[in-house]
This record gives sequence, structure tokens and C-alpha cells, in this order.
Amino acid sequence: MELKRSDGLPVGKLAEILGMSYMGVKAQCLALEKSGHVVSRSTHCGTGRPHLIYRLSGRGQDLFQRDDQRFALSLLKEAQTLFGPAAAEKLLYLHFQRRAAAYAAKIPSAGSWDEKLAALAEAREAEGCMPRIEGEILVESHCPLAGIFEAYPAAAGMEEAAISKVLGLPVKRRRDGDQIRFEAFRCERSAA
Repeated sequence: MELKRSDGLPVGKLAEILGMSYMGVKAQCLALEKSGHVVSRSTHCGTGRPHLIYRLSGRGQDLFQRDDQRFALSLLKEAQTLFGPAAAEKLLYLHFQRRAAAYAAKIPSAGSWDEKLAALAEAREAEGCMPRIEGEILVESHCPLAGIFEAYPAAAGMEEAAISKVLGLPVKRRRDGDQIRFEAFRCERSAA
């Protein structure tokens, strides 16, 4: 979980987070690397020896639950067969509109940006997105609907629009490696 939530961690940091010994964590990392669940890379941090940073591999990413998208994708294809080529996107649009309404019920419309972002992160955590807030950006370490977004790229824009609507500011959804970042474009930023 800690590797999933990060962009990679050294053994010392993992040991600190997990409350384990350095050598115990090192042994686990080596075993996970041997099984193909993690990969390591060497990083220089100033003087001294380089640090090995461990990250989840594609195989490690597969350990985290995704919604069973085969069924959803099959239904979307059947909708296209029955109702025409635009049917799948119409269904996805309705889905993200309902999602926006559910978020809006949990997010204080008159709250501060920080309060809104925290409430959205809580709602997204319940959906399995593994969010964290970095400054004013919502970063998600897991995308349960990744297969839907791959098959229907327009759905990413629909999600972006739903979150923008709820937060009351235009938001840009950006994929950054294995993470999804939502960053708002506020008036005071554009004035700078």
C-alpha cells in the first residue's frame, strides 16, 4: 500500500513507515523484486552512496483491485449494438453526472478550497482511488476505472468535468505515471 501511494520509496523510509527493521524490509523488497512485483532504481541524493528506490511494477499494480470492468465494458458494447455508436458515451456521461451529484451532497458548497478538496478526497477514498492532497492538488494512486478510461478516452474528460463542477473551479485531470492528478486553475494563479 505504501509503494502504491508513492512514486517509490527507499528501504529506510519503508522501514520507518512500517515500524520494521531495515533488514526485514530489505528482505521483503528483494523477494518482491525477484517475484516481479516491484522494481528498483538507483537515485543519487547528494554525496554518499546512491539509494535504491522501490516501486510497484505492472505486476505489482495488478494486485490492487479494479472494478470488474469486463462486465461494464461488455454492457457498454452491447448498448452500442442496440442503440448506436453514441450509446456508450451517453451512459458514461449519465454515470459521471450522477457521481458529481453524489460528491456535491458530501462537499460543502460554501466551504474553503481546502475543505472541498478534503471532502472530495474522502469520497474518492471510499471509491478505492487512494487519494492524497499535495498542496492544492489531489493526487490519486489508483484508478479503479482504468479499463473504462482506456476503452472510452472521452470518459476521462467527463470525470474531469464532474469534479470541476463539484469544486466550483475548472480542474485539469492529468495522468502522471501510475497516478492521476487533479489540479484546479484558479483566477489568482492566472493573474500571476
